[in-house]
Amino acid sequence: MASEQKTTDTQVRAWQTLVETQIIISVPLLLAYFYVGYYYVPITVPVNPSMVDRMMFTLRWLPVEIIPTIIAILAVSTTRRYNLRIAGDPRKPEQLNPPVLGVHVRFLANTVEQTLIHVPGLFAVASHVQPENLKLIPLIVIFFVIGRIVYWIGYSRHALQRALGFTLNMFPSIAMHGYAVFCLVYSGAIYGISNNE
Repeated sequence: MASEQKTTDTQVRAWQTLVETQIIISVPLLLAYFYVGYYYVPITVPVNPSMVDRMMFTLRWLPVEIIPTIIAILAVSTTRRYNLRIAGDPRKPEQLNPPVLGVHVRFLANTVEQTLIHVPGLFAVASHVQPENLKLIPLIVIFFVIGRIVYWIGYSRHALQRALGFTLNMFPSIAMHGYAVFCLVYSGAIYGISNNE
C-alpha cells in the first residue's frame, strides 16, 4: 500500500512539473512573439483614429479569432460523420461524448470559453491604447489562434500537454483585462468618448 502511494505521489509530482514547465515556457514565448511582432512586423493602423475607427479596426480582425472555433466545429462534425457507429446517438445524452470525440468536444468548449473572455478584452484595449499601439490588436488575435492550435495539438497528445496552449491564451487575456481595469480606474469610463479625449 505504501509503495502504491509513493508511486502515485511521484507520478503526481511529475505531472505538476510538466504543467509548471509549460507555464514557464509560455512567458518567454509570449515576450519574444510580441517584441518581434511589435517592432519588426509592418502592421498598418489607422492614423488619428476616432473611437469608431478603433472599434471597426478591432472588429475587422475578429473573423481571424473565430477560425479555431470553426475548425473545432468542423472537427467534431467530421469525426461524428465518419464514426457514426461509435460516435453515439445524439438523441441519447449519455452517448454524446464517446472517446473518439472527447478531445475535439473539449477543445471546442474551451475555445468558445476563451473567445468569450478574449473578445471583450480586445475592444477594451482598443478603446484605450495610443493610436500607434493599435498594432497590438492583430498581434493579439494572431497569437490567440496560435495558442489555440498549440492547445489542441497538446491536448491530442496528452491532457497534461494542453497547459502551454492554455497559458498562451490566458496570459494575454488576463493582461488585456488588467490593463482595461487599470485604464477604467485611471482614466474613467468616459475616456475617448465624444469631446472627452
